[in-house]
Amino acid sequence: MPVSKIVTNPYFSFVTPEKLIKVAPSLATWGAAAGSAVLLFGSDIPLVKKDLLSKIPIAGKYWAVPEDN
Repeated sequence: MPVSKIVTNPYFSFVTPEKLIKVAPSLATWGAAAGSAVLLFGSDIPLVKKDLLSKIPIAGKYWAVPEDN
């Protein structure tokens, strides 16, 4: 009589890989929207303009900050 082996699925708390795959597109969409909102609201702050927005490869010229000597 063969002995059956018990196999468990990997999980973290209640999140399984199957659940994570289902919600990944939604999480990516909400994350991109939240990041865009933070950058939009922070675009008036000089430090955000200089350190983040001006270093975006294509659109960084729009937020360019003149150098202080």
